[in-house]
Amino acid sequence: MTDFVQGPCTVSPARVFAFADYNVDGSFHENSEIYHNRAYSYDEDRTWVENMANGLPERGRNLPPCERCWAPQDKWVTFLNHKLASPLGVAAGPLLSSQWVRLAASRGFDCMTYKTIRSHYHPGHGLPNIIHLQVDEQLPVSGPACKGPLYARDRLPGSGVGLHDLKPGASMGIRGDGLGGGSSGMLAITNSFGMPSLGPEQLAEDLPAAAAALNPGQMMVVSITGTPGRPGLSFQEDLVLAARTALAGGATALEVNLSCPNVGASHVALYQDAPAVEALLAGLIEEVGRKVPLVIKMGSFPDCDGMRRVLQAAGRTGVGAVSGINGISRRVELPGGAGPALGPDRPTSGVCGDPIRAAGLEFVTRARQIIAAEDLGLELVGVGGVTQANHVMEYLQAGADIVQTATGFMWRPNLGIDFQRLWASSGYSVQRADGRGGRG
Repeated sequence: MTDFVQGPCTVSPARVFAFADYNVDGSFHENSEIYHNRAYSYDEDRTWVENMANGLPERGRNLPPCERCWAPQDKWVTFLNHKLASPLGVAAGPLLSSQWVRLAASRGFDCMTYKTIRSHYHPGHGLPNIIHLQVDEQLPVSGPACKGPLYARDRLPGSGVGLHDLKPGASMGIRGDGLGGGSSGMLAITNSFGMPSLGPEQLAEDLPAAAAALNPGQMMVVSITGTPGRPGLSFQEDLVLAARTALAGGATALEVNLSCPNVGASHVALYQDAPAVEALLAGLIEEVGRKVPLVIKMGSFPDCDGMRRVLQAAGRTGVGAVSGINGISRRVELPGGAGPALGPDRPTSGVCGDPIRAAGLEFVTRARQIIAAEDLGLELVGVGGVTQANHVMEYLQAGADIVQTATGFMWRPNLGIDFQRLWASSGYSVQRADGRGGRG
């Protein structure tokens, strides 16, 4: 396993990422049904606005009933002082509203993160928003390999036009089964939504409805962000308004989405700017208090020292948990030199799915080491490339307290149920790579 992140941390990637002990039954892992070439919970041919108006696609509404293995209560896990039936959840993004939260709660997920909200209504980008990629390998987060483009495959959502029609002679490598990725069968997509959001009035109705859809042993985190450049408001002031909207809707935990463009004085992404992160979190806590625990959502780091500084800053503010990673930003182009796949105004976008799993595991491994070494007391959420049940176990072994999936949730309707079977077969526990007992 390639060590993508350079820095003075001691990691044994092969020991962390190997998880053969939990290949109990292939039906738990490799045979988790994928909904052909379309997400079962989202219509890729429609915008976020249209998906909200139409609700779950028919293929998502008509899933066959599933029977879940519920853990006995003495095997439940604790996260941010909430008791959860299992350590599996859904990351911010796929849970557009209470309808989607209800779906996740019924299919084996227990820590749901409501899609990132703003202080105001925002419709996001037009189509395309999701494009499948030709990717056959794990992607690095730094180095020369990051400079080259990735290439789209299949058709452009909403257009009905195959990419092979755009320029004669383009090599597509399209699989007949419609899976994202190349010959390896990786589920690989890029997404660019522009962080759309319902308005405060709609959220005042929908957030309580989402919370009401939960079962005992489940919780909902609400993801929030600020909007740079709003007239008369700083990013932090707008973030406070979004937090107040979430709290007014009954949020019991907030995830502050810092994996966004920099709005501070440095020239790095906001989550990598330790002084800006500390000032932002301290200001948010000063305005809204400590009514509910806070999680900060981050992306990948190019080195360990930068991650250490940010985690130390988070620890000083009293944040409860950190979550990572978000998608990996890359240039995405049409085959044959036909230009940016998402259009000239969006040359880069976030890559999600299988190709970012190694980067997500690396984030968790290093973050766990730093949290332990610095005695920061932070809980850790692992995200990235979780498309099979055994991937969840790999993250738990690497040191995650909670594991969340986004792309896996959208394409694999049985992922949560498969994990619950695997979790039961493991005795509701996992041995971490550092030798300590894991969740359970």
